[in-house]
Amino acid sequence: MRQVKTLALMITLSCIFFSSCHSAGGKGEELALQIRAGFLKAEKLGLTASVTADYGDRVYDFTFSYSGNADNGEIDIISPESIAGLKAKVSVSSGTLEYDGAVLDTGAVTEDGLSPAEALPVLISQWQTGYISGCNYEKLGEANTLAVTTDITETVRQRTWFDIETYLPIRSELSDGGETVITCEFENVVIE
Repeated sequence: MRQVKTLALMITLSCIFFSSCHSAGGKGEELALQIRAGFLKAEKLGLTASVTADYGDRVYDFTFSYSGNADNGEIDIISPESIAGLKAKVSVSSGTLEYDGAVLDTGAVTEDGLSPAEALPVLISQWQTGYISGCNYEKLGEANTLAVTTDITETVRQRTWFDIETYLPIRSELSDGGETVITCEFENVVIE
């Protein structure tokens, strides 16, 4: 009798596990691939990003508009006020912002050398071609979202919450070794 109860419990738990994986994974992965297809078709992306960079011993907040793609782009710094109005060219290979002959070194927030200046080109690249290691339907504030996680390196991951109606990003987090080092909140997203 005890073996029958144990077997019934194992079958029930297995059914729950497999049905939850199928309902979240199958449709979630399908939607993640549809979102990816939209970013792969895009030649240019424009958005406003509020970025928080956590260096452990200090935290910096930036707000800027971005126009570009996964290789490079241009940002127009909105805040902090001390550098507001500056325009900068950024790429995944450059951790510095250059403008009018001066250089602002934002510094790396990960052991692999990722800086806040590189965050958006890296995120766009991950949205297009990153290895999807997880996706879940989640509520983010009032929005119904699909949270998609990709592995950038062995220790660095990104997680982005996409609105399930518009397929546009709402929020991203970059983590290194499980610690969130960069958070981005997006507005005014336009894909061309």
